[in-house]
Amino acid sequence: MENNVENSVEIIDSHLGEFFTDEDDIVVFHEIESELIHRDIYFIKAANDRPYHILLSCGMSALPMRIPSDVESSEFAEVMILLPKQWNLNDESFSDERNYWPIRLMKELMMLPHTNNTWLGFGHTYSHEEEEEFAQGVGFNAVMLVSSMELSDDFTQINIENNKVIDIYTLIPLYKEELEFKKKNGANKLLEKLGQFGIEEIVEVGRKNVCK
Repeated sequence: MENNVENSVEIIDSHLGEFFTDEDDIVVFHEIESELIHRDIYFIKAANDRPYHILLSCGMSALPMRIPSDVESSEFAEVMILLPKQWNLNDESFSDERNYWPIRLMKELMMLPHTNNTWLGFGHTYSHEEEEEFAQGVGFNAVMLVSSMELSDDFTQINIENNKVIDIYTLIPLYKEELEFKKKNGANKLLEKLGQFGIEEIVEVGRKNVCK
């Protein structure tokens, strides 16, 4: 990693220290070569009192995003995704996109606001232009950024200097039809629809498509 590449490892590290101890199983997927920002992914393994893995980005918040003047949203953000505890996240499994796609997706999102001079916030969606699913058999071809329902504000809002905040958004994978519904009706309407069918924040490959 070049010395002039921005990173926010110390901030995220310190924040996680408030919630986890040395007894917790945390692995960091380090980015070997970085440009503009250094993108790491923290893998916080499931525990007895938390039956899901947390993948948390570290690096997007190293630089501010360009927020429109008429929008109230933090200029600093990170993303996370909650995976069921049976999800295979061993290094050997990463050659299979059905295991690796959440990490690839997070790395794409982390760079997006800085290379495109834009911003990410609540209700924003991201998909590949070809509208292809993230991996064969997954079904999902988009994600939506929302506030976590599983983790508290204390975890998802990091106070930093100058009274600023890093917001951590959770990623909800969407099917093509759900993405179209969101574009027409908004994020909150889609969240209501997901809630009606009991769709949780933890990723479930093969779950019901609530707009089909």
